[in-house]
Amino acid sequence: MFQFMTATRIIFGEGALNNSLSTLNQFGYSVLLVTGRDSARAEPLISYFKQQGMRYQQVAVHGEPLIAMVEEMAAMGRKFRPDMVLAIGGGSVLDTGKALAALIPNQGSVYDYVEVVGRNVPLQAKPIPFIAVPTTAGTGAEVSKSAVLRSAQENVKVGLRSPDMLPDLAIVDPTLTYGMDPIMSGCCGMDAFTHLMESYVCGEPNPLTDMVCEEGLRRLSGAILAACEDDDPRARSDMAFAAMLGGMALANAKLGAAHGLASSLGGRLHAPHGLITAQLAPYVMQENVLAAREAGRADVLNRYRQLACILTGRMNAEIVDGIDWTKRTLKRLNLPSVTEYGFCDVLFDEVAEDALLSNSIKGNPLPLNKDRLMSILNQICQCKVKDSRSQDDLYSQEN
Repeated sequence: MFQFMTATRIIFGEGALNNSLSTLNQFGYSVLLVTGRDSARAEPLISYFKQQGMRYQQVAVHGEPLIAMVEEMAAMGRKFRPDMVLAIGGGSVLDTGKALAALIPNQGSVYDYVEVVGRNVPLQAKPIPFIAVPTTAGTGAEVSKSAVLRSAQENVKVGLRSPDMLPDLAIVDPTLTYGMDPIMSGCCGMDAFTHLMESYVCGEPNPLTDMVCEEGLRRLSGAILAACEDDDPRARSDMAFAAMLGGMALANAKLGAAHGLASSLGGRLHAPHGLITAQLAPYVMQENVLAAREAGRADVLNRYRQLACILTGRMNAEIVDGIDWTKRTLKRLNLPSVTEYGFCDVLFDEVAEDALLSNSIKGNPLPLNKDRLMSILNQICQCKVKDSRSQDDLYSQEN
């Protein structure tokens, strides 16, 4: 038995935003508008609000959403009493909007509802309508049921999640991603890859998430370089679609150790979430394969072999080819290293301990203990003693 949930309604395609403005009227005439630092892409919305005589209040998100910041915005939102929350921007903006839609009708502190550092109690009241308009292709937050918030006090990222937090409307317009910075495009694209990859190999997949992940991975593997390097419109559309599918997958399957470690590292490093998950991905894949071989888990190995076939487009691909594809793509995208953000200065044992408490790591295809997580971290940092195991172990066991 399985279930599958996503946004109530999805409008996808070039020009989708301008062509679907009238759909907003069904939610009311008072809007809390959440944007990023640059709200230029929200101009069609603001013009429409003024044309329709709609009340709106705009709040801007600078960087990742902090719990304290979201609490202040929620208090302001309760005074404004919006009929809906509309967020247009990247993952941090969408997560903030989603959290506000959930918190405005609910009393108490954010800490009552978040995991790890909070009480993690269910929402008492249903969120007000939430409309998500992504301007990046990465997080898939427009179709997921959680918001990732940063706790500055505990130096960790935590989740606020509920099935009721699924957006009421997702407007995915690939033209909003045109002209994105290549590095930011790469970070977002590899975040989408990690969502799809971890959901595909996770411990609790289902037939629908398998279909979603396979299609998403096919599109992404063929489009990510053309989108990031050439700003090719067709590739941008495929990346927007793949990112959306990644959001569907993580909302209905599970993630894994890359996101578990990223949630712990995200509170300690001022690095983009997508960059952290991207650089963790191949080493998590590698460690999972080694652990699966030791445990005799043929089912997990078969998943990774099928993943390699999808990424490379070769039906005879071996497991290591999928890991190689990931590393080559990261190198081609020329993303900065997390070591530039102080990665090697953090205490790996504390990062591993915090990661073991995260919700994401529970979906890993098989349990990884603290030593294995530290091995992954050591393989990224060139400053510390690295684990003796390497990708050579995969090649020797594959052949």
